[in-house]
Amino acid sequence: MFSRRRPAPDSSIAEFWQWWQGARGRVEAAIKSGDWDALTDEIKARVDAIHPDLQWEFSNGSHAQHALVVSPAGEASLRAVAARWAASAPPPDETWEYHASRQPDPAVFDARMGIAGAEIVLADLRYEFAVTPGRQLIDVTVHHPAFPSLPDEVRAQIAFLSLDWLLGEEGVERWVGVVEFGGAPPPDARSREQLRAAVERQAIEYKEPTWAVLSAQDRKGWPLLATAQLPLLPVRFPRFDTHVAVTLPFREANEGGLPLDGSLQALRAFEDELTAAVGADGDLLAHETTRRVRTLHFYVDGTTAAAATIEERLPGWREGRSSLRTGYDPGLEEVGHLRGA
Repeated sequence: MFSRRRPAPDSSIAEFWQWWQGARGRVEAAIKSGDWDALTDEIKARVDAIHPDLQWEFSNGSHAQHALVVSPAGEASLRAVAARWAASAPPPDETWEYHASRQPDPAVFDARMGIAGAEIVLADLRYEFAVTPGRQLIDVTVHHPAFPSLPDEVRAQIAFLSLDWLLGEEGVERWVGVVEFGGAPPPDARSREQLRAAVERQAIEYKEPTWAVLSAQDRKGWPLLATAQLPLLPVRFPRFDTHVAVTLPFREANEGGLPLDGSLQALRAFEDELTAAVGADGDLLAHETTRRVRTLHFYVDGTTAAAATIEERLPGWREGRSSLRTGYDPGLEEVGHLRGA
């Protein structure tokens, strides 16, 4: 796992924004006239230079007249580079805003969509969902009167597109769990406005990080204790593409090998120290403890010095020989086993 290498940062993002300074006027003229000529190929070349699998588009802005979107299209390995592109963007103004994912576009629901020989009245889409107390993600079933006559792959395409239009790409990844698609809407199916309102309430309720505790036993009966930020979704940490595992042996423990008294206080203090040291360039997402050893799972921006900053502080741990290992992990796979905590 830790043999994976992240791509080295390059100057393509800075070069994009240098190009944009001179190109935005031509883009505005093309939007107004509809005459793009070679401009489309020029834009594509600039985005491809950052990464050829990124997707881009111009759309109506939420607060500005226009929006430029460069999106990873749900690909975890591209989320960090798209986030860095957006972080380097000029400040938004009355004409332009910039986004690293497709934004909600509720006006689409006033249109009709031709697909697989059928004409879909998008306003007729309805949704079944329930909000479970203590669970952040909402499972959704999408319905439409035309669905019974459409193949599964087409129904799925319409379902996911409708959620993107309603909530935006990040909104879907962050707040929607299982997505299914049914036939004609049942009597108790709800409107898109009701689904959006439910997601907005979840966003308010779970604005602050939520920590959960998981306990189990290994094959030899030793206790395992884990604490994790939930949900462990890559969309919550778009720039943090590098896993930094810090292993800390400790002295004071109970019979099950879990920390007591002075060691527990020392572990908490050292976690706080490392978290403060990485600042905005990383975060502690989880830790696991068993057999007198605690492993801290940090995720950091691999283009910064955050991992080195953590390593520099390891000699400050006085209860045993600490160690560190790093790996490129934009999908949070190294903590995937803790997602159900």
